Amino acid sequence: MTTALLIGLGGVARAGLANGDVYSFEVWSGSYNTLGITGNATNQSGDVPLVNPSASFTYTGPINFVDNGGQSSHNLASTFFGTYGLNITDFSSINGQFSSLADFLAQDQLSNNGLSGNALVTYMMITGTYAAAAGTNVTISHDDGASLYAGLGNIPVIQSGSFTGQIPSTGVLPVATDAPFQLVYVEANGAPAVLQVSVPEPGSLALLGTGLLGLGLVLRRRNRNRA
Repeated sequence: MTTALLIGLGGVARAGLANGDVYSFEVWSGSYNTLGITGNATNQSGDVPLVNPSASFTYTGPINFVDNGGQSSHNLASTFFGTYGLNITDFSSINGQFSSLADFLAQDQLSNNGLSGNALVTYMMITGTYAAAAGTNVTISHDDGASLYAGLGNIPVIQSGSFTGQIPSTGVLPVATDAPFQLVYVEANGAPAVLQVSVPEPGSLALLGTGLLGLGLVLRRRNRNRA
C-alpha cells in the first residue's frame, strides 16, 4: 500500500489544455496605437485587437514557452517558442506583415520596454479544446497578461495581468471534457516572456485517487491494529 501511495501522490503529470495538444494561434504584433488598443497598460489581459492578425498558424505541442532575457533584450519569437517553433504549420500572414514563418520567428522584439501608445506589444489568441473534467484546476504561468475562457459561452476562468515578473494564475474549468477554450496572452514591456499552462492529465488524476484510497486503507488498518 505504501508503494501505491507514493506512486499516486508523486506521479501526477501535467498536460496542456488541448486534446492531442493541437492549437490554433492568431498573433497581433505592433504598437498599441497601430493595433488600436486603448487604455494601454490597463488592457493587458482583455480582448484582442480588432484589426487583422499579423500571423495565424497551427501549433502542435505543449503550451510551454519561455524567454528569460532581460527587459532590454531582443525577445524574438524564435526565442519565445524555442524548439517548439518546429511544431508550427499552416503559417499565414493576412496583413502581409511577415513573408514566411521564418520571417515571423526572426522578427526583432515581441515587445519593448515601455507601456506608452508607441510601445511594441504582441497579443496572441490560442484556441482549441481541453480534456479535463469540470472542476479541474488549471494554472497559467505568465508574464505579462493572460485570460482564459472556457465553454460555449466563453466563461471567464482566469483574467490576470503582471508587468513585474512571472506569476502563476489559477482557475477552475467550469465545463466538461472536450469543451472549447480561448486563451489570450499579452507580451508587453520587454522580456521576460513566459506562457506555460498546466492541467492534471485525466489518467494522473485517477492515479492520484488510487493513491489517496491506498492512504485511507493504510490508516484504517493501523487504527484497527491499535484497537
